[in-house]
Amino acid sequence: MTIELISFRYNLIARKRRELAAELINSSNADLVVFCGHALKTQDDLYAFEEMIKNKSTCVLFEVAHVKESKFVNLQNCLYTVENDNIHNLFTSQMFSTKEQIENSEPLCERYINELETRRCFSVKGRKCLVLQCGEINILQNLQSDNNRVIFRHPQRADLEERFFNLVNSTDIILNPIHTPMGNQGKMKKRREFFSSNKRYYFSVSQNGTRKWRENYYEISIDSNSLQYAFYDGNEIEEFSREVTTDYQKRTFQI
Repeated sequence: MTIELISFRYNLIARKRRELAAELINSSNADLVVFCGHALKTQDDLYAFEEMIKNKSTCVLFEVAHVKESKFVNLQNCLYTVENDNIHNLFTSQMFSTKEQIENSEPLCERYINELETRRCFSVKGRKCLVLQCGEINILQNLQSDNNRVIFRHPQRADLEERFFNLVNSTDIILNPIHTPMGNQGKMKKRREFFSSNKRYYFSVSQNGTRKWRENYYEISIDSNSLQYAFYDGNEIEEFSREVTTDYQKRTFQI
């Protein structure tokens, strides 16, 4: 099975995003293409994008930043797939982004587990994929006093913990589209190791974006290794090929 990860330059304009995404999909021979967060900007981009897709053999996972469902409802970070050159709405969007949002909310945690079970799974070549969006990886926490060991965010809810672990353990590939690179990579590495344990695959793919260092901000290069991570059975794996332009980074993996 061939998987391609595609990171866009974070300040790439909307028109260029949809044109480049369509071009990369139509020229792909991969079984699965996974784009970074905010691959497309708006619902109008989505409509135009659908007319541009010609590839009937590649499955694609991508996110739209803003989708207006009605005059009063504007959803953010909505997930879609492409299969047989048709776009399918997964009818799900990012539920939280920070540990503070999920830490003290058991109801949100329960809703999230239900969302994962019912709307965040799809299959490619017989392999079950599960999608966690960007900061939703904070469903896990690290115990700093115990070498950053990873545990479920709400261990007092054994029922939710069991449902979450059962879902993860029944998954072959965990996909984590990200908007901009995360900090504290020591803790993130432990989470990647956890998600890829027991012979699972974990892939994350981010735009380049900016990062704060003390009082200053700096831009992360589009060719940075920190934009994409690929793990199997607790260990980082090497790409089969890599392509970098001024607008995107694409890495290909054979699994």
